Amino acid sequence: MKIDALNYIEQILMLKFKLELSKQQKRLFLEQTIAYTNAISYILEKNLKDKSTNVKKLHRLYYKEVREKFNLPAQLAVNVIRETSAIYKTLWAQFKELKRRKPNSKSVKKFWDKPPKRKSLIAKYTHNRTFSVKPDKLVVSLSTYAGRVKNIPIKGWNKHYEYLKQGKISDPILVYDKSSKTFFIYIPITLKVPQQKPKQIVGVDLGERHIFGIASTTEQKELIDIPDEYKHRKQRYHSLRSELMSKGTRSAKRKLQKNSRREKRFTENVLHIMAKQLISKYPNAKFVFEDLTQIRQNRITYRGKNKEARRHAEQWPFASIISKVIYKNTIQYGIESEKVNPYFTSQTCPVCGHVDPNNRPNKGEVFTCTNCDYTEHADIVGAINIALRYIVKKQDENLKGLLVSQPNAPRELT
Repeated sequence: MKIDALNYIEQILMLKFKLELSKQQKRLFLEQTIAYTNAISYILEKNLKDKSTNVKKLHRLYYKEVREKFNLPAQLAVNVIRETSAIYKTLWAQFKELKRRKPNSKSVKKFWDKPPKRKSLIAKYTHNRTFSVKPDKLVVSLSTYAGRVKNIPIKGWNKHYEYLKQGKISDPILVYDKSSKTFFIYIPITLKVPQQKPKQIVGVDLGERHIFGIASTTEQKELIDIPDEYKHRKQRYHSLRSELMSKGTRSAKRKLQKNSRREKRFTENVLHIMAKQLISKYPNAKFVFEDLTQIRQNRITYRGKNKEARRHAEQWPFASIISKVIYKNTIQYGIESEKVNPYFTSQTCPVCGHVDPNNRPNKGEVFTCTNCDYTEHADIVGAINIALRYIVKKQDENLKGLLVSQPNAPRELT
């Protein structure tokens, strides 16, 4: 997000629309999407020896071949090469991280044994070249190897129609959903939202036992759990998944994929609901979170004594719910959220500042400072420290330039 000179916040959203296609059009786009996917897999395999991420080099080596072999329009062939480069950049980052954590493991040695392969039927288009949209008429046009297909109706959420008319449109992605045999177009837009001043600072500690620990500068403190009905449904999905995996038949594998997609939609819906409830409960607030980059690699996760506790600790994606709170709060209230250093937030006393693992014995829920005896729930302490770190950070920024090492004080008269 960026703030321009007019005090606007730029928020990027991905809008999803269903394409209303005839049978002939659907067949045409399916053929092209398959060709696009196969072209990416082809270059990924050819590039395995060099593992190059240089777009110019890949373009020089494979552009003509992709055009001829897969019958793709020029701009789509260019996008194939760019996507291939991006995939290899991601693979290099994963390899370096894996080598850092497990330098002598079999995973590192076998990482480059097989070429990566694109499985999802996805094609990236370019706005105002291979793609255009008329927001007022709710139609799009897309390029194919057989020519331009114009005035394709799109259907989606009413709110997305409004965003499409208001925002700046970027390069979209065409996706084929195999289960429903339907094409969707994902259109990224950039909205400019008037920036507002927050009325409170809310520290949010994302926990494994309680999904939210909340501490506000308006003296509100609370713990928020995922409702039991959602937990029970997740348990049913888990039981069904275990049953289908134990069978191992072809029909069981098909049902397993269907169940996986259903569970993913359910989880996303729950996270949307919880994010919406949080920002509604704390209106006009600046939310402050821990920076949880690479949390699963860096943290020592709560394990407990039983298998179910370990599974429940990992089943809710923290990064996803943070992103939902951030964009919903930005759009609704025009207030950006912040992230702070997560280290020792649950071991630091917010009263005296004493840091000690013994402040939280056995990583339990009770925090008791070994220095000043301050006692509170550990997740609430984490939320308080998160909010305090942001406040201290802002104070340091605001004090720059106000304090000098050699002030202009009057000399003493002799």
